Amino acid sequence: MENWMSALPEELWDVPLTDLAIPGSHDAMSYCLDIRSPLVRSEPDCFRLLDAFCCCFTRSVIFKWATTQDKSIEDQLSLGVRYFDLRIAHKQNDPSSDLYFTHVLYTHLTVLETLMSVAAWLKSHPKEVIILACSHFEGISEQLHEAFIFSIKKIFGSKLCPRKETDLSLRSCGRLGTKLFCPTKTNGSPTHRAVAEHPYWWANQKQQPASQTTWTIRRSLGDQRASLCLGST
Repeated sequence: MENWMSALPEELWDVPLTDLAIPGSHDAMSYCLDIRSPLVRSEPDCFRLLDAFCCCFTRSVIFKWATTQDKSIEDQLSLGVRYFDLRIAHKQNDPSSDLYFTHVLYTHLTVLETLMSVAAWLKSHPKEVIILACSHFEGISEQLHEAFIFSIKKIFGSKLCPRKETDLSLRSCGRLGTKLFCPTKTNGSPTHRAVAEHPYWWANQKQQPASQTTWTIRRSLGDQRASLCLGST
């Protein structure tokens, strides 16, 4: 399964990636949530208040509910997952510039550590293509957002798909050396120009379902394949 894309029949190598059914992972980094971390700031005040006064009772329940994956990102990749749902945030009152993943709680692993793990996996699996769907960006300033974009470009370099490329298939990705797509749902700020905002389509729905294991990436009205990726224009 870890090389399933390169093992597909040749007649599928020219099928657009948007028409392939690609196994995905919902809240992909929830396997490493920190049970002792604060709740993410977007949680309702009543929920945060309950957790503050009854933490010894609520935390185990919250942790179990928020954990949707039990395999590391390297294991998920080796099991065939190629589409990763990633919620990114900066911890409130954290003086460092470290970014984490979230699902109610924050993760142990930082975003930078995880990106480097993905890059290492890609290096040993040169014919596979990965999609990192980044969203939320809670508590992230413009400066932190730009640092995040810089990290992606530095770590993945030429493996990132340029925005100008459209109708990409496995064959054309191999020809271009493209290995990574990074569709990003931003807050709409015009200053976040390094990030291509993409309205995600989960199977045949525009809203992400509560639980899903396999998605087909679909384009909405108009040609949005070019906005699927992050990279230099």
